[in-house]
Amino acid sequence: MIKFRLYLDKDKETEWLNEMSEKGWAMESFFAGFYTFKKCEAGKYAYQIDCGEKLFKVSDEYREFMQEAGIEIVQAWGWWVILRKLASEGKFELYTDVESSIEHYSKIRRMFKVCTVIEIICLWMEIMAATVGQVSYAIAAAFFIGAIVIGFVRITIHTTNIINNLKERLTGIPVEKRRNVSPILAAGLFLNGVALLIQESVSGEIKIAVQIFAIILMVAGLWDICRKNRK
Repeated sequence: MIKFRLYLDKDKETEWLNEMSEKGWAMESFFAGFYTFKKCEAGKYAYQIDCGEKLFKVSDEYREFMQEAGIEIVQAWGWWVILRKLASEGKFELYTDVESSIEHYSKIRRMFKVCTVIEIICLWMEIMAATVGQVSYAIAAAFFIGAIVIGFVRITIHTTNIINNLKERLTGIPVEKRRNVSPILAAGLFLNGVALLIQESVSGEIKIAVQIFAIILMVAGLWDICRKNRK
């Protein structure tokens, strides 16, 4: 069985993989959002996702360490390493203390910060491209990349709040939580990009309707951000 999902939050992805395992489906491989599952005994495996040091691969030392712990490396994709262990061997946790958890999520936050900077550079390049030609395609790409940037900013803020919660547990000192960016704004940007791409293949009424809806989403997203910041 193949399922398509796009996750930035590795905790939600881990939860979903374990839910699939409980239903009798073991995740076997992953490629660009497509998960391949194989039928298995319900709840046979417990899954966890780690943040590795290398892109699309792990070191020999990491692999040997996991093998000695009875942990199977299912897939390395980007910086993510999907791991699993037989559920019958007990609870599967990678980071059991607050300090190591803070270090783990700090590494994830650094990764998303790097990705955000790269996407902002790509956004700037598309904006520049729009000034010299292929305006519609460049602007559409800019809208898509803008939506991706918001996604990365959201997960960076979310990860920061996780780190702050862990620090609060460690020190007992309250840490202010950061308000996140509205996903509605990202949806509006994405839909605006779609409207520009389909403008030559659909009627004018459909294009206008899509663009109006996209603008409504963008305005709603901006209003939501302002509303939260006033609290």
